[in-house]
Amino acid sequence: MHEVGLPVDLNFFTQLILTLFFLSLGLLYFVKRTAAKYFELGSSGGFDTNHRRDFMVPETATECAVCGKLSTKKCSRCKSVRYCSAECQKSDWSSGHNRKCKLFRVTDSSPVGKDKLNFKSSLFGNRSASKLALAPQLSQSKASLKPGDVLFPYEQFVKYFYWDEPKLAPCGLTNCGNSCFANVVLQCLSWTRPLVAYLLERGHKRECRRNDWCFFCEFETHLERANQSRFPFSPMNIISRLPNIGGNLGYGRQEDAHELMRFVIDMMQSVCLDEFGGEKVVPPRVQETTLIQYIFGGLLQSQVQCTVCSNVSDQYENMMDLTVEIHGDAVSLEECLDQFTAKEWLQGDNLYKCDRCNDYVKACKRLSVRCAPNILTITLKRFQGGRFGKLNKRISFPETFDLGPYMTSGGEGSDVYKLYAVIVHLDMLNASFFGHYICYVKDFRGNWYRIDDSEVENVELEDVLSQRAYMLLYSRVQTRPPSLRCEEVQDEKKTDALNTESSQNGSVESSVVEANDTSVSSSLCNGTISHSEDPECVKESSSSSSSPLAVSVAVSENGKEVAERVIDTVDSES
Repeated sequence: MHEVGLPVDLNFFTQLILTLFFLSLGLLYFVKRTAAKYFELGSSGGFDTNHRRDFMVPETATECAVCGKLSTKKCSRCKSVRYCSAECQKSDWSSGHNRKCKLFRVTDSSPVGKDKLNFKSSLFGNRSASKLALAPQLSQSKASLKPGDVLFPYEQFVKYFYWDEPKLAPCGLTNCGNSCFANVVLQCLSWTRPLVAYLLERGHKRECRRNDWCFFCEFETHLERANQSRFPFSPMNIISRLPNIGGNLGYGRQEDAHELMRFVIDMMQSVCLDEFGGEKVVPPRVQETTLIQYIFGGLLQSQVQCTVCSNVSDQYENMMDLTVEIHGDAVSLEECLDQFTAKEWLQGDNLYKCDRCNDYVKACKRLSVRCAPNILTITLKRFQGGRFGKLNKRISFPETFDLGPYMTSGGEGSDVYKLYAVIVHLDMLNASFFGHYICYVKDFRGNWYRIDDSEVENVELEDVLSQRAYMLLYSRVQTRPPSLRCEEVQDEKKTDALNTESSQNGSVESSVVEANDTSVSSSLCNGTISHSEDPECVKESSSSSSSPLAVSVAVSENGKEVAERVIDTVDSES
């Protein structure tokens, strides 16, 4: 019996295995060579995401004023003299620094050491120690804060918002090991006009009384060096403090730029409030009067309307940025915001619990911007889930953007913004777990630059608008009203009109309930208010019979808050 089998060509299989082996080596070399542009490679050839000690030494490190060793601490009062240990600080304090410290604080002397920076007096020489500061005077009692107090004068913020310094130019930042996400955030903040104007014109370091590390102080030093340096430098003094900024951020790891931006803004807001006793001490209404709140703060409204009784419930939430998702066929920023503000029906397994009906009913929900911020930060949610789940489709965005159509009141043409910064995330194979960040910024003369870590290149606006943006930063053409309740004037006019109409036909009864400032602030920040019906939502309801119409507005009369004005309209019988 003969066995019949397929002939085996050993030479063919040997050549095939060798060919696949060399192709694998070539592909691995190509991947490493491409990734080396974006990541630090370790000595073993792999991606080095660990914390390396040599990177922890800042390029801007200064020497100890006592022993000359590398300094890791600084005087908490003057922020100018540095030490390597608490023993050296005590020694210098007892040898006479306690008498010189006040002089350092007033004159804002430069640190002692070889890396002393020589700043131009034309740019920073106009600071005045007598000007108002982010922090209160020592004589001011923290317990004396009342809901009507103001932590930072809005008139001063307006001056910073329109501040113009055409001499400033972008400066690159070296990559300290997977620090591109932090570099782009620092670059965008470095061209946020009111923040830069405050730190360079007034200064925060001389009046800061924090005993620990302060982001405001460090960022002020960062701006001073960036605006005086002709070459890229390392932002290690900030990068090494990422765990202090918030969350689980760590040096040497790949992080999300949007997450860092949120943490940085929250930290700067906390610094503003800590000077007055902290968030738990400062009334909610007063928290809206910090510099950071003036810059980034806005008000988001969530409106839910019952389709049975037509009752409308509004919830207000303070926002520091706007995150929108990319759904379906959306190809522009406007379409993404249309989806963000579109009505959502609460039905089926997601019924709404109506307080008036005391039952779970069908309702419609809509998000809108109640009050637009002065600096609008929009994040396009490209990371949907999974290691290769990034959405790389291009979403067009305009240079001039009108937020009016997405406002609660529809806008009156005053909520117009100009683009000044764009953050882009580059990746391979739609990977969401690694990549590289670059940014585009516009200087105060209107010139656009592409910044890739230490590389700075002048580009045209068309190049910016063609990018697959991850984050967009817009600045208002005109500042908004000082209060987050920027529609109070409009509501007051509407109320006056209603009162006039009611006095003429006698068919409207009104009642005014006066409340204290604290309750009003709480309701506007995170509270719930019931008011007028939305006819589009009621149209979908099966029960469209006549029902009371409730209108709730928040107005200000002679400095006092009127919490709610409810007007019940009953159909008159002929």
